[in-house]
Amino acid sequence: MDVRNFVKKQEAALKRYRRLYKILDFLGTAIILYLLLFYLGVDEVFPHLPSFEVRAGTSYEILGTSIAFETVALTIIAGFLSLVITFLRHLRDHKEKAMILIEQQYPELKEKLRTAYDNANDENLIVSDLVNAVSSGIDTVSSSTLLIKGKLILGVVIILVSSTTVVYVVDNDVRTTVVTPEEIAGLVEDIPFIGGNDDATDGLSEFGSEEEESTVDSDDSNTSVETDIIVYDGVDVDLTLSGSSGDGFINPENATDEDVDFDKSSAYETSVISSQAYYEDFPEGYESIIKSYFEELANA
Repeated sequence: MDVRNFVKKQEAALKRYRRLYKILDFLGTAIILYLLLFYLGVDEVFPHLPSFEVRAGTSYEILGTSIAFETVALTIIAGFLSLVITFLRHLRDHKEKAMILIEQQYPELKEKLRTAYDNANDENLIVSDLVNAVSSGIDTVSSSTLLIKGKLILGVVIILVSSTTVVYVVDNDVRTTVVTPEEIAGLVEDIPFIGGNDDATDGLSEFGSEEEESTVDSDDSNTSVETDIIVYDGVDVDLTLSGSSGDGFINPENATDEDVDFDKSSAYETSVISSQAYYEDFPEGYESIIKSYFEELANA
């Protein structure tokens, strides 16, 4: 068996096993985090957050199944946190090469496998004897020897136990009474871009009412009003409407009757305003009807 091809094959298998460990670790951590988030009632916090209150209570159709927004949100949060934790946990993993691990499993290949790999391209009697000895020794080596079965079994057990616990907790709606969703919402509101209390940068960032006592002098009366302030592009804008003195409004009950002289229009004679069509040639049989129409129109 070619030594270099054998080592490359074992290295590829070792990478697959290490990737499998990370996937199991990620899934187990994500399920446990989802369990904790649900137990703490984080899914009940969304209706109290301005950024999510519109979506709270809605659902999505995924593969023909209706899934609540809260479930999707908790899954995303748990997955993101699990990804960060898994990355940090495996950031400083000591990754030994496959040759070293094989030599640990097979003492008869210790030092020989690495030496044969480094000198595989040399052609001399000593190297040929070493390569032949190593080749006969690696014929019995299996890639499964690089798999840490204990780590694999532990990851599967954690996933099964945590998944069963999640199903039970969700079905029975098991919640903690230590903290309430309102208390959690109060903490989350201080997180930028999530709670909704951060200063927006899209122009109209804040609309509120600052009650300030101000005095508006109108003739001999003082009126106390409230000042409305908004912040637009970082500038305070006063939207206060001052109290009216009432000069422009007259109550019909207090209005005085005034004599107003109007020139009445004089009555017009029917013949004056009648249409000249009276003297035109009308179709036979319609003349009397048309004349009567215009006469009634003039008298109206």
